[in-house]
Amino acid sequence: MSDGIQRTYNPETGEIGTFIPDGSGVTYRTEEQREAARQHFERERMKLTYRGLNWVACYHEAILGIVRDLSLIEAGALIKLLPFLRFKSAGKLVADGKPLKQADIARVLGRKKRQTIDILAQLEKLRVITCEKEGRSNVYYISVDFHSMGDVVTGASFTKLYQVKAREIAEELTLSEIGLLYKILPFFHYQTYYLCENPDEENPEVIRHLNREQLAEKIGHDPQTVTELVGKLRSKGVLMTTGSRNTTHYLVHPDVMFRKEYEDEYTRVVRRMFDEHRRKTFQ
Repeated sequence: MSDGIQRTYNPETGEIGTFIPDGSGVTYRTEEQREAARQHFERERMKLTYRGLNWVACYHEAILGIVRDLSLIEAGALIKLLPFLRFKSAGKLVADGKPLKQADIARVLGRKKRQTIDILAQLEKLRVITCEKEGRSNVYYISVDFHSMGDVVTGASFTKLYQVKAREIAEELTLSEIGLLYKILPFFHYQTYYLCENPDEENPEVIRHLNREQLAEKIGHDPQTVTELVGKLRSKGVLMTTGSRNTTHYLVHPDVMFRKEYEDEYTRVVRRMFDEHRRKTFQ
């Protein structure tokens, strides 16, 4: 063999091996080391892929503080507005390089002026949105205590909401229907993508999944309303229900919400589950 590398054997066992002299410049790696290197390369590749996707950080603690006070229409309005956050813009809502004004927000929400004023007033009351004078017009900011883009609060528990996907979904649903998507943000488990009471729990055996009644109580709506809204989100491929005849669990599509740094094999399994469910639904 070249570079001084020779085939040899163990005189005690008779096993044939390879002798690699020091200074040959050749590195020997076991199968386990090669697999570890492959996985490392894949993780780095996925980090770069996910770094290019625009997402908004949605902070659990802040949202939990208002989730029951938000109407579905107000929650849906927030889903409509979050795609207008820009990278490190301090929460200012911007479209085509210009700040959104009240008339712009009315068009985004598909509401008349009076209805838009009422929605914004309630969101200001809950301190999710602030209004500031800029010249002769009012411009609007989403509080960085609730949502941010580009910078995240160190140590805070948050869910990533992908802007493009959120906008696509919002275009096909009413504000009330899309409002459920906002209200489930703080219950999204970081590893399994299920809705649960303890979304930061590392041990999957003690995750407390939310059933219909529990979810309804958490978000401040009756179970029948939850059933109807879940049906709408299911039809758009956002949610999927699993479980037994007497218990229903809710799974969220990882292309809508995400909490990891990059996707792994489990993410791909969940995505395939949604793809298969969608094919069966439309067959």
